[in-house]
Amino acid sequence: MPLITPETVKRALKDLYDYDLDDSSALRVANTAGAMLTLAEQLSTLGLDGIEPPFGYANLMTEAMRKAAKK
Repeated sequence: MPLITPETVKRALKDLYDYDLDDSSALRVANTAGAMLTLAEQLSTLGLDGIEPPFGYANLMTEAMRKAAKK
């Protein structure tokens, strides 16, 4: 899993939004972001080439099913 540290989360929120985050919340955000980045790395294995633009999950799934039905 990509390493996103709580310190990175806290620094980004402070630098970008002048927002202070407590340590336990920063840890939860870091864990969630790391998991999401790991899953995003796997998107290329789903055969979704040509689906543009995926504005949301429902649209992405509809297009994926349409493409799968054509095979």
